Amino acid sequence: MRKSWAEYKREARKRERDEQLARERQLNTSVFRKAFSDFFKEDNRTGFGSHYLILGSKWWDFSEDDGIEPLDPSEIDEDDQTAAFNSLGKAEVVLSVLEDVVDTLARDISDFKRSEIEARIDEVKRSGLTGPNSKASLDELERLKKMRHNLNKRVRRTLPQTKAAG
Repeated sequence: MRKSWAEYKREARKRERDEQLARERQLNTSVFRKAFSDFFKEDNRTGFGSHYLILGSKWWDFSEDDGIEPLDPSEIDEDDQTAAFNSLGKAEVVLSVLEDVVDTLARDISDFKRSEIEARIDEVKRSGLTGPNSKASLDELERLKKMRHNLNKRVRRTLPQTKAAG
């Protein structure tokens, strides 16, 4: 049976995603040489552990109509504490905290990759852009600059609307 245009397009998109994933994996060894853990230690990044002090125990359980129980009550502000008195309020606070976690982790990963790309750009510039490998060096420099430019872009993820007030 003959494939429809939509099936061909779906397969092409899957191939593109697979190729992009393979290129990203290859970068983990060629461009991103320093361990991510070393980056965290050197830059004194705290990560997002403090966010989970807000969530506390059983933050994922919405089967009972109880509020949020933070591990450290000083980490949560008073407005969030009063809003999270039942399971719906708790779910909204959890969503807000998890959005902060995603934003923090994404920023950390982006900063790490940007610093590694900058280090590779400096290496290419130090190696010299003249000589028999000058074209390859220039191509590598342009590729690294494009990667750095892509990291400066913001990505938009769409989520279902959770605010009902009109």
